[in-house]
Amino acid sequence: MSMTRGAIEALVSQVPQWSGRAVVLTPLHGGITNTNYVATVDGRRYVVRVPGERTELLGIDRANEAEAAIRAAELGIAPGVAGMLPEVGTLITELVSGHHLEPHPFIGRLDDVVQLLARFHGSGPLAGAFPIHRVVEWHARDAARFGVTPPASYDRLHEQSERIESAFAVAPQPAVPCHNDLLPGNVLFENEGAGVWLLDFEYAGMNDRFFDLGNVSVNCGLDSAADEELLHLYFGGVTDARWARLQLMKMMSEFREGMWAVVQQAISTLDTDFVAYADERLGNCERLAASAEFDRWLTDAAQPID
Repeated sequence: MSMTRGAIEALVSQVPQWSGRAVVLTPLHGGITNTNYVATVDGRRYVVRVPGERTELLGIDRANEAEAAIRAAELGIAPGVAGMLPEVGTLITELVSGHHLEPHPFIGRLDDVVQLLARFHGSGPLAGAFPIHRVVEWHARDAARFGVTPPASYDRLHEQSERIESAFAVAPQPAVPCHNDLLPGNVLFENEGAGVWLLDFEYAGMNDRFFDLGNVSVNCGLDSAADEELLHLYFGGVTDARWARLQLMKMMSEFREGMWAVVQQAISTLDTDFVAYADERLGNCERLAASAEFDRWLTDAAQPID
């Protein structure tokens, strides 16, 4: 959805609780999929998210997103939801203060992040689902439907995805509410000792908890020591099965991110090099799949995690 500023202002005028009130809009930069604005109303500031083009092809369901965002806000782990315009998929949330962290300081706040994830994971079922092994298949299908052939690495990585799915199925874990897009830009830190916020629940849905953990690890640059700390914080200890599932879901995180970028090549009008982005992420995935420990991870992942 490409919209002029005038169209955005007309959209904002439809928000029932802002009827007849002065709304000042300023751009909020940093999004890839959507266009974001800060709306200032009577001295309070909100984020107005305007969906990008054909985002349903990226696996985004706006009703599911709203449910997850409201759930997270009620849990105190995400900004409050101030309103929405369901007919255009616009979500309005409170603007919260904070900053993003690079890998080293991020690791120092890992305990805070894990607490938020565990709270969300344990909050009960959501209507939406994000079955990661199907998601990469859907991305390949949709890219091809719009004229972009998946890269040669897709078939090799899809075979490994099937092996991972089979290993996990030997000792299945229930799906839980997952964020599924834990990029550094979606984790906002207040000052030391203050809050941490999760942002952007576009891809949230029921999934394997290890996908969120692997997603954090690979996106936020955690090393092996930090991976161990991540598992200690979440589960209270490291076992071979937990370690293996974390490493394998790091691979699935990169696979999904790469295939997401392949779909973007087909549908996006943004000035972003999605070919290079896909190549980088799928290359990382192939390196993880080529690890000398990969087969052992598959064996260990087939064991119960406790």
